[in-house]
Amino acid sequence: MENVQLIKSPIPFIMMLVYIAVVMVMAWYQGFSKMARERKKNQTFEDYMTAGKSRNAVIVFLITIVTFYSGTTFTGRVGFFYNFGVAGLGSVIVCSATGMVMFFLSEKVWPIAKKYRLSTLPDIMELRYQSRWVKFFVSLIIVCFNIIWLITEIRTLGLAVNLASGGAIATEIGSAIAFAIIILYVATGGVHSVSMVDSFSACVMLGGSLVVLGYLVNFFFNGSFVDMFQSADTAAQMLYAGQTQESIFVLANSGNYNLPYWISNIVLGTIVMLVYPSNFMSICLAKDVREVKKSSLATSASGIWLSIYAIFGVVVLGAVAKGYMVSDPEAGILELCSMAGSPLMLGLVCTFILAAALGTLDSTLISLSGLVSNDLITNMVKLKNHEPTIGADGGETLATIDTRVQRDAKKEVRMTRIIVVVLGVIAFCFSLTDLPLLTLLTDMATNGMSLVVPTVAAGLFWKKATPQGAIASMVTAEAVYLGLYASGVRYVWGGFFLGFPAIAVGIVVMIVVSLATQDKYYKAHAAQQGVFEDFFVRGRVSAWIRENMGTKAAK
Repeated sequence: MENVQLIKSPIPFIMMLVYIAVVMVMAWYQGFSKMARERKKNQTFEDYMTAGKSRNAVIVFLITIVTFYSGTTFTGRVGFFYNFGVAGLGSVIVCSATGMVMFFLSEKVWPIAKKYRLSTLPDIMELRYQSRWVKFFVSLIIVCFNIIWLITEIRTLGLAVNLASGGAIATEIGSAIAFAIIILYVATGGVHSVSMVDSFSACVMLGGSLVVLGYLVNFFFNGSFVDMFQSADTAAQMLYAGQTQESIFVLANSGNYNLPYWISNIVLGTIVMLVYPSNFMSICLAKDVREVKKSSLATSASGIWLSIYAIFGVVVLGAVAKGYMVSDPEAGILELCSMAGSPLMLGLVCTFILAAALGTLDSTLISLSGLVSNDLITNMVKLKNHEPTIGADGGETLATIDTRVQRDAKKEVRMTRIIVVVLGVIAFCFSLTDLPLLTLLTDMATNGMSLVVPTVAAGLFWKKATPQGAIASMVTAEAVYLGLYASGVRYVWGGFFLGFPAIAVGIVVMIVVSLATQDKYYKAHAAQQGVFEDFFVRGRVSAWIRENMGTKAAK
């Protein structure tokens, strides 16, 4: 985006500084105020990661959608729609589908996490499979592939600061400054800071994007959406003349971004959200099942709103049809605000892009740091020391659960804070390297993480699943995917993602190995029958919570 020529004005940078100042005040309140210091005295890993499962539906919803609305929503996705049209709308459907998936998962996931005071998805997998090795492989795969999203969003931070400063602050410096702020408030305040900052950022992003959209439509098309769409279609026909795609509103039958590609994004994009750590964190943040369900319905509905990046793409195309030259479609809305001569709108765009990037980065950073600290490092130490798994006694009492959670609480929280800094520095260093096309990186992340889904789904819904089957499934599926990728294969069956054949292999291996080992495994784990019943006897865990915790697990 080096060729972008924007109006020179201090207003955009001032607006961004105001936003950053508000974030810093929130960070101080959650990290250093008297209330924060009191909370930290006896803080557990559960409180650091999930705020003790105490947030209402509005907060959970705002955190969830600001994760979906990454900073690249208003840059990369706008440019993608400009070039490839409706092929870029897959994420809209994924957002809606994920909300419904969270709705139906809530009755099973939240009560178990509440009873056993669990904080991560690998925690639940350890409990279900009674295996630290399953926990290790689940967390390792998620961390390795999910860090890709962390890297891509760091670059967006730098872009927003660079543009707001009129190019005075280099992209790398902008990334470093903004990401340092994120690391600071995530490390000090944990999810308490993340939930407050993300709620504010979501409001800035939603309100700011709507205002800018209305302004651009009014300025370039006299307020006529009909003129906007007609102009965009005219521009697309000129730009795509002689190509396989001649309209942004029709999905191409061939080429790289065709129907199979679109289906792959929707199917695997939805599936991968079942294991996306930030989404699991959102479920565990809620104070009861009812709040999860309400936030899930709102998330599903917000998928419609997410289509705003496509409308921005239409705006940019329509403006081109009217003679306005855009040097880079990914910076299209920034350039149009500059052409309209409005530093206020340019500042608003830069600010809500920064807000969206912060919302994605902080939730991703804290969730990944929790996985590295709790599910990789601490888990391996406990494995080495031959410590029993969560629920090894067959269904822990409230006293034993509290003892387990509080025993090494300070050490666990301290380690996680350190990991936040270390992981942040590593991700920032990777963001400075010459990486492949970011779209290809995110596709790789989607493929790789989706291969954990058979293990998670079988653990939650299949009584015969065994740890042997889970480990064999993950190892085999990842080997198939990476093997195909290393051999130069990128798509199969005319454009479908490599995740499809790999996940099919994973499912088959899970079924075959589990059936072969189930009798011996469950006979040897008869003492954990109570744990297994918690997963498959409807209402059992909710009743336990009401009786022992005085908490109503809403249905």
